[in-house]
Amino acid sequence: MTDWIDVRFEVPGDHAGARVDAYLARRLRRYSRAEVQRLILEGRVSLRGRAVKAAARIGPGDRIVVRYPRREEPPPSHARLDVLHEDRWLVAVAKPGGVLSHPTDKIVRGAATSILREQLGQRLHLAHRLDRETSGVLLLAKDPETARALTERFTERRVRKDYLALARGRVAFERRVVELAIGREGAEIKVRQAVAAGGQAAATEFERLASGKAASLVLASPKTGRLHQIRVHLAALGHPVLGDKLYSEGGEAYLKAVRRELTAEDLAALGAERQMLHAWRLSLEHPATGRPLKLEAPPPQDFRRLCAAHGIECPR
Repeated sequence: MTDWIDVRFEVPGDHAGARVDAYLARRLRRYSRAEVQRLILEGRVSLRGRAVKAAARIGPGDRIVVRYPRREEPPPSHARLDVLHEDRWLVAVAKPGGVLSHPTDKIVRGAATSILREQLGQRLHLAHRLDRETSGVLLLAKDPETARALTERFTERRVRKDYLALARGRVAFERRVVELAIGREGAEIKVRQAVAAGGQAAATEFERLASGKAASLVLASPKTGRLHQIRVHLAALGHPVLGDKLYSEGGEAYLKAVRRELTAEDLAALGAERQMLHAWRLSLEHPATGRPLKLEAPPPQDFRRLCAAHGIECPR
């Protein structure tokens, strides 16, 4: 008898109106759209608690559940996460780089939501996501109503997000707003995005905080919420995030990592073992009390060490 695991995906507002098969094909890295449709035909995908058809449209805050056969997985790299804020409605934690925000078909126990379920004794709802290698503030809700309210705030751009990025090279500008549309690249790497004339509008405000000989510390405040937005915009400026396998040198390092062929020399060329992007601050109106809520995660040790190696003073 097959042992199954249910993996939940909560739909962010900027994907509202998409077909469920198209959305999952974007989210599930190892599945094509045809393979997602096969999962749906097998009854392994549900939306709003019911079996779904491929053409069904999703809404903000919807929950999609995909059922996978349970697999062996390595133990979690972190048994606990540092809690930055907790009240009756919310939990904010400092997600380490290398930890998934939510489970996938291969990693369940090692995802942030699973770690927190064990740590806090309750299931939480993601209000947003951070890429696996991105560290920093991750905000979760304790109940569906609060989750919906948070999703609305993110969708309506009523949350200020400030990231710290260590970017390759000496950034010439002090402040700059980049407005370049982003869309799928459509090449070999399915998840890779690119600046595209027919893509979705995207805007990021950048401020150079400091520069060393070969790297710069940049404050990035995205005004929209496109996939990999900060990384794509910095790469388009000629200053990819240090350690970014996907947006450095055409993504060759990413392909090598997938094939498990990445070498120490490759990592040295990238400038870091992971992408040096840190979700530093979140500022929003509390969804229950209406009061201003400011959340901050100090940069982790690997980020601070690399700043120091480039002669850059890192915020604490």
